[in-house]
Amino acid sequence: MSERELFVTSLREFLRRNVEAISSKIDKEDFYPRELIRQLGELGFLVPLNNGLSHYDMMISLEEIAKVSGSLALIADAQGELAGEMIRLYGNREQRREFLEPISKGEMIGSFALSEPSGGSDIGSMKTTAEKRGNEWVIKGHKMWITQGLYADVFITIAKTGSSRRDLSVFIIPRGACIETRKIEVMGNRGTGTAEVIFHECKVPNNYVIGDVNNGWSMVNSVLEVGRLAISGIAIGLAEAALEEALNWAKSREAFGNKLYSYQGIRWYFAESIAKINSVRALAKEVSRKFDENSKDKGIYVSMLKLLSSNIANEIVDICLQVMGGMGYAKGSNIERIYRDVRLMRIGEGTDEVQRHIISKYVEQYGIPLLE
Repeated sequence: MSERELFVTSLREFLRRNVEAISSKIDKEDFYPRELIRQLGELGFLVPLNNGLSHYDMMISLEEIAKVSGSLALIADAQGELAGEMIRLYGNREQRREFLEPISKGEMIGSFALSEPSGGSDIGSMKTTAEKRGNEWVIKGHKMWITQGLYADVFITIAKTGSSRRDLSVFIIPRGACIETRKIEVMGNRGTGTAEVIFHECKVPNNYVIGDVNNGWSMVNSVLEVGRLAISGIAIGLAEAALEEALNWAKSREAFGNKLYSYQGIRWYFAESIAKINSVRALAKEVSRKFDENSKDKGIYVSMLKLLSSNIANEIVDICLQVMGGMGYAKGSNIERIYRDVRLMRIGEGTDEVQRHIISKYVEQYGIPLLE
């Protein structure tokens, strides 16, 4: 058994034993699975890139988690590929020791505070500010749609530190009395602690600045590219879970004296869906390799992957719900939960429209990018 096969097998066993039984509870009760996060961290699944695993291994881990719980996969993404990744890529040795290690182990909950009420994808319009006063920074502003915001121990926060749209900096802000959080009720991916986060003149020392002051623009975009790779893995996992459930239903359900799967129209639904999900998985493997090699063009290809994976996953889940009919539409069914969870894939880590803008802008400047 290869190292990757052992990795996947051990993760699947953990999910079977510990997550399957409460995946419905997470959704129905908006339950935040704090202990599961700690267990994922202990086993090395929370920040795989910090544990020497490849970008493709990271994608596979999120794909497997999403098959069982889209909410837990989104939590792992926010913890590892956003909050953790910013410190892994740009933090100094002391910041990695103080924050990345406990985040990786699930001992500390990390949150990535980027989006705001007035804009998410347009980070240049940011209104949260950080002002230098002596040897500390004073940060004030309002963040929105922050995964794990309700429960975070530390907020990796992006704030404006200059007059230009690109004058952004990244700060580590531990939870304290200066931070106010408000729960946001969301359609899917419940149990993730999604919140508004308000910073009321939070003071942090100068050594809690990640990277260079005013270099946040490029840092954020690099981390978001990893996030797009991660959320593509989640989208693929949700689609695969929907396919498995709908296929089992179609093979057991009788209609007009025959199994549902015996009808050509239904069989072709599955044939086309399986062909599409395999094509996206193949693209994911190639794009992950570009990240491992730190290719200069990895950003354009991950935008393609994110756009395709999210849209194809939504299409497949919709078809699967159609196959299951009323049973799929019923509140509390796995397909119904996946249907609500997968819709976020076209919004989070950069909307469809943002990905199309990135791709079309690249084509305008350099021509048509094709994988070799």
